[in-house]
Amino acid sequence: MPIRAVVFDLFNTLTAPEGSNVAVFRASVREMGLAAGVDPEGFTRGWFELWRESFDGTFGTPEAGVRGVCEAMGAAVDEAAVRRAVEVRADFSRQSLQPRADAVDTLSRVRSMGLRTALISDCEADIPDLWPTTAFAEYIDKPLFSCMEGLIKPDSRIYLRACERLGVEPQDCVYVGDGSNQELTGAQGVGMRAVLIRTPEERAAAYYSERGSWRGEAIEALSELPDLIARGFSP
Repeated sequence: MPIRAVVFDLFNTLTAPEGSNVAVFRASVREMGLAAGVDPEGFTRGWFELWRESFDGTFGTPEAGVRGVCEAMGAAVDEAAVRRAVEVRADFSRQSLQPRADAVDTLSRVRSMGLRTALISDCEADIPDLWPTTAFAEYIDKPLFSCMEGLIKPDSRIYLRACERLGVEPQDCVYVGDGSNQELTGAQGVGMRAVLIRTPEERAAAYYSERGSWRGEAIEALSELPDLIARGFSP
């Protein structure tokens, strides 16, 4: 069956892996705590403990996310402090949304092959706000963000929702990701053809990563993807 669409992960797949460096990420969360005027170590712990509430849209907005962490700490913050922390987060997110060197060219090539494109990203509420400003937006037909969909990978429903919006069957799709959150197994489970893009472990936030265990198709650079699709996949 010919491929009709490609569904991309966002972070460490379209974006440069350096943008998700674990140490830099933690430092940015600590800076948010300082901006909010609360214990930065406690804020950092709370931020990571409440990741699901951020990713599944429970918090709803970046401001609500900051308030939620502070409330869980038992710390009171005023709205000015919340806004300062949110701006720190936005600055970090803008940097983390920088594309891989070959990302835009690859997306352009995929589109020139007549393929539809979607995005599935597990992310917090600031990312949909920033998405239209990214270099990727014009090449993605249907972006899906976990915080807006209320679903987190590898929930099968978010993959099926992407297919529905693209107007294709899962068997018509290739899914490309770095393997965080068991995303490749999730894609494969609904019938997509999943491809791992290899990312150095020390540069990536390893949320339930399957990078070390994946035995399916894999590429070293995003630019390899169009040729992989053109020559077909093994049954």
